[in-house]
Amino acid sequence: MTQDQRPERVISVLDEGTANKIAAGEVIERPASVVKELVENALDAGADEVKVEVQDGGKKLIRVTDNGIGMSREDAVTALERHSTSKIRSADDLFSIRTLGFRGEALPSIRSVSRLEITTRRDTDECGTKVVCAGENILEVSDTGAPVGTSVSVSELFYNLPARQKFLKTAQTELGHVSDLVSRFAISHCEVDLALAHNGRTIFHAAGSDRPTDAVLTVLGRDAAEAVVPIVGRSGPYRIHGLVSRPSYSKANRSGQLFLVNRRYVRSRNLIHALDEAYRGILPQGRFPLLIAFVEVDPGLVDVNVHPTKIEVKFSKDWEIHNLLATCIRDALSSSAVSPEGLDAIPTAAAPNQKPTSAPSHVPPSTDVSPASSLDLDHFREVLRSRFAGTRAMTETPAQPPIDRAEPGTSDSAEQGLLVDVCVVGQARNLYIVGQSSSGILLIDQHVAHERIIYDQLANGQGRISVQRLIMPLTMTFGHREALVLENKLEDMKSLGFEIEPFGKNTFVVRSIPTIIAEKNNEQILRDMVEELAELTSARRLVVHRETVLATTACKMAVKAGERLSTEEMVRLVADLKHTSNPYLCPHGRPIVVCLTNRDLDKLFGRV
Repeated sequence: MTQDQRPERVISVLDEGTANKIAAGEVIERPASVVKELVENALDAGADEVKVEVQDGGKKLIRVTDNGIGMSREDAVTALERHSTSKIRSADDLFSIRTLGFRGEALPSIRSVSRLEITTRRDTDECGTKVVCAGENILEVSDTGAPVGTSVSVSELFYNLPARQKFLKTAQTELGHVSDLVSRFAISHCEVDLALAHNGRTIFHAAGSDRPTDAVLTVLGRDAAEAVVPIVGRSGPYRIHGLVSRPSYSKANRSGQLFLVNRRYVRSRNLIHALDEAYRGILPQGRFPLLIAFVEVDPGLVDVNVHPTKIEVKFSKDWEIHNLLATCIRDALSSSAVSPEGLDAIPTAAAPNQKPTSAPSHVPPSTDVSPASSLDLDHFREVLRSRFAGTRAMTETPAQPPIDRAEPGTSDSAEQGLLVDVCVVGQARNLYIVGQSSSGILLIDQHVAHERIIYDQLANGQGRISVQRLIMPLTMTFGHREALVLENKLEDMKSLGFEIEPFGKNTFVVRSIPTIIAEKNNEQILRDMVEELAELTSARRLVVHRETVLATTACKMAVKAGERLSTEEMVRLVADLKHTSNPYLCPHGRPIVVCLTNRDLDKLFGRV
């Protein structure tokens, strides 16, 4: 096309409907996004009672009802227009935001991608107002009987955007996101009576209390509520108060960490780093403390308008708030309130929260767990010298027998691969089993190797899982999100050896466990399993299938990195690894065996 043939205008103004849908894409991602905007509006309206109702995880219906100040008829209609808001008047107000919502995009964005109905009344009005919309069209504005407050119903989300609708996940996954959100509001606004109902059944209710620990009890369970201690501090314009867990309580992920800036939930790498710094060297790797931190600051010193969903903020003095949070946590951990369960009993990073002499549960306990079972460097050098001199067979000690070849029926990959004639040398850093085979020097990750062994045992059928009945059943209380996931996975858990029954609100009774974890901290293993499954369901937006449950179970049951193993335990673990379906990759896809081949070794020493 020549310059003369080009149209005079290539830039045009989008129609209002298209612009609204684009704006909706920035704000409304899934049902939980709708719930967030509506609950924030309810709280900004002064409500102290909020009820959230969803059907089919929110894909079919979302209704948020509050007892706030309500709206007049004119305001109810105006609120559906883009950029309409009662919370700011000019750009200057952006530097003094004291409300949760302010952008004026929530209701028009929701309206453009759903069928929406608003019922509202102020206490000065004799009757309420009902507004009904379908997409961009307002179908009805009428008087109606209504209590003081506002109720917003959103049905058939993305009905006019089928491409977006098909990306919604299962009802259980979407409900998990809604539940996470409601739980955060229950903690950040613990004085509000907040309820969540799904398909007509109330599944969460925080009665409202001025004590954050009551909210922690409701949301995260009794164990968490009993494990927290208060934090408080002030530095310049910043004030922090909240709760942090004792070192005796930790989680397998960060789902128990909540940062609230002027009661707005935010994500902040700066605050996460402060928490990690305060806990450095206290918890083993892969364990995370619980933290609920309320940060209060002059709105003019924090920018909340850096992200469309207002989930990220910028502080004017990052270093000052970082140092304050770290100091608050350190002070709490060193206070008398933590003793006697606190610092005196803290496991160090080099000594994870398991007995250092505990044996892998697939082998008999061994009494030989002396330091000599770790890698002896002098002996290792002698082995290398022997190998480089052309000696094929490795120098062996009575405690280091070579592993037998795989029996018939072993996978072909194992029979023909690196492990065919491996002989255990020792253990390096309490992480890796060091061995030698005809292929070269092998390093075997003890955790992922055991994980593969357990996974195959679990996957090969229920009949092979040994179960131990508990003389005294174990009662466990979970957080709301974890309880929802566990309730839907009881049959899968039973097939893995866990007989679990619901026992009231977010509480379960455990009557049996797999024998493989009988001598371990089985309560912590089960809790970690459930927490990880909840994290997979929610944060990673996955449907948790049985294979995922198996992989998570195997990971939590396996011997940990940092555990010292006897020679007999290492030999047995490697022997069992040879019989697995894939001895080179764990169920999560991580490598199990790394080989430094004979040729690589010879090249390193200039022999080839």
